[in-house]
Amino acid sequence: MFLYSCLVLVILFSQGNADFNPVTFTLGQNAHVDHVAAANNTDVPFNVMITTNGSPNLNSGRFVCSNDGLYKFQVYALTKSGANVFLEIYHNTQLVASLWGHTNSDYAAAGNAVVLPLRTGDTVEVKVRGDYEVHLYGDTGQIYTTFTGVQLGAAESLIEGSSLSAFSATLNQHEVVTSGSPVLYNNILTDVNQGYNQSTGIYKAPSGGLYLFHFFSLARQGEEEWQELFRNDQYVCSIYGKDSQEWADAGNSVLLHLNAGDQVSIKSHNGRTSTLFGSPDQIYSTFSGVQIATDYDLATDVGSFGFSAGLTQHQLVHMDTNVVYDQVFYDDQGAYDRTTGTFTAPTSGLYEFNYHALGKQGVAIWLELFHNDQYINSLYSHIINNWATGGNAAVLNLMAGDRVSVRAHNNQALFGDPGQIYCTFTGYLLSKGSDAVVIGK
Repeated sequence: MFLYSCLVLVILFSQGNADFNPVTFTLGQNAHVDHVAAANNTDVPFNVMITTNGSPNLNSGRFVCSNDGLYKFQVYALTKSGANVFLEIYHNTQLVASLWGHTNSDYAAAGNAVVLPLRTGDTVEVKVRGDYEVHLYGDTGQIYTTFTGVQLGAAESLIEGSSLSAFSATLNQHEVVTSGSPVLYNNILTDVNQGYNQSTGIYKAPSGGLYLFHFFSLARQGEEEWQELFRNDQYVCSIYGKDSQEWADAGNSVLLHLNAGDQVSIKSHNGRTSTLFGSPDQIYSTFSGVQIATDYDLATDVGSFGFSAGLTQHQLVHMDTNVVYDQVFYDDQGAYDRTTGTFTAPTSGLYEFNYHALGKQGVAIWLELFHNDQYINSLYSHIINNWATGGNAAVLNLMAGDRVSVRAHNNQALFGDPGQIYCTFTGYLLSKGSDAVVIGK
């Protein structure tokens, strides 16, 4: 555990500081990657630079920190048919999160996210587990494996107090979570302002504002995971995974407004038990949250912006058309159109987007993120006779009026219900204006 208990982080976030120019990047892989089992872990190669800002120090799957601060990292991957994905996220020499996926005679997806305080010279790497063969799927116009890093703020150790809060907790042991009980993440990576309670599994917001949450898990072999994110006693969204022969991965993301003292937790679905896989060298279940803006930022309109939407009903999405998310969790400037599924940027700047999906039973899911009419990346998954789940993320440099949407590659049957929201689409502003490098620009 590398909890920075003695270091006070002051988050000079983009909304409250016009001079803050965050280090951000999204890398992708559009070719197959075949890794033969070896004695040592090796970095995952990424051959596509989707977006960079602030001159990140990158060597494919290895990031070297050049500016002290708080960072968030996300990794998504897709296997070739019948093959394994077994990737690991390292902070320096310490494993902080894992990704696993395998489906017999089909393509398996996996993802994870963590929030880490970094010092200059620290490294964050995406590695292939050395003792496993890993075969990742990629092709021209098909980017499923991605590595995204976002600097959330600068670190100042001499000033007491912190303007924004963040946490990241993980599970490094097996856990059986009974009906309606919270997941108790036993390892804290980061906890700015001490909001996460390890004994209850509850995150209590230290101050009011806009928060982004990620949660991921892996079910034990042949078992089920069905978890839900709650704000106080209010259901928000879900993850689900089951494969009768394998270990099932699932994840989701959402943006919420919280008042000071509001509680957020991940619970097993009422009436169901989630049987989660974990060990010190295999960390799949994670729960992370980042305060994007304070209530003061929102009230004074200094540039904070975000939206988050979900799907509350089954939806058949036709080829090359947008997924239309009908439930809006948050949209402070009305930039998401729930009739078309399109987000229109109200201001120019760097934005981060997250999207997740669950297909109907036995159906493959294949969705793509578009910036205007430019393809960015994809999610895909298929589990025969079960519910496939997947996700992806990207940082994009947008001009005011640019459009971002999630489209169906072919006809898609997505699962949705008012009490079972798995399909989500979320975006938020990192900083106004930038000199970011973007594909096709």
